[in-house]
Amino acid sequence: MMASLSVISIASVAAVSAAAGDSVRARTVAANSRVEVIASTDSATSSSPTVVTGAELSSRLLATAVRHLGTRYKFGGTRPGAFDCSGFIRYVFARHGVALPRTASEQSTVGRTVVGGLDSLQAGDLLFFRTRRGRAAHVAVYAGNGRIIHASSGSRRVRYDDLSSARGKWFVTHLTGVKRVMETDPPMEPGVETENGAASRATTAGPRSGG
Repeated sequence: MMASLSVISIASVAAVSAAAGDSVRARTVAANSRVEVIASTDSATSSSPTVVTGAELSSRLLATAVRHLGTRYKFGGTRPGAFDCSGFIRYVFARHGVALPRTASEQSTVGRTVVGGLDSLQAGDLLFFRTRRGRAAHVAVYAGNGRIIHASSGSRRVRYDDLSSARGKWFVTHLTGVKRVMETDPPMEPGVETENGAASRATTAGPRSGG
């Protein structure tokens, strides 16, 4: 069973414009709400944007993550060529219009807490792990079929890990929380509080390195 993070600050995800190649714009989203992504097109004659569902966004996001498999790990790395764990997550999500804070600890405060076992996970969920540096010091994205993609400091590269493997047992036993920042459920009604009683609020991305 997964443990929830002891300190959860449910936050909104700020909208950003992604670069060409994964060109999308995301509206600000609050905890328990559907991410509405407006897909940009390269055609100047396009008359209406396309609304991308959470499931479609997850698929596109994971396709971007897979393209960076094998990229070397570097603490503080935030761009292709070298990533740390949170830098990798932030970069991949930003390419699809979802702005996340810089560090793994800060990222653990965004979105909706997912409780339950591994069967509760959805592709695109963020998984946080305890290390000697803290309770949410490492982050990975769930890729489906029991696998995660992350920038691994031990392997010194971006890689898959299977949670059912011998290596994957470390991640299962050190898992401290799961957050979902891309929802397919109906939007939360205005005025509804989150599970810790705090209203959703905007998050800001800090300049610190981490992951």
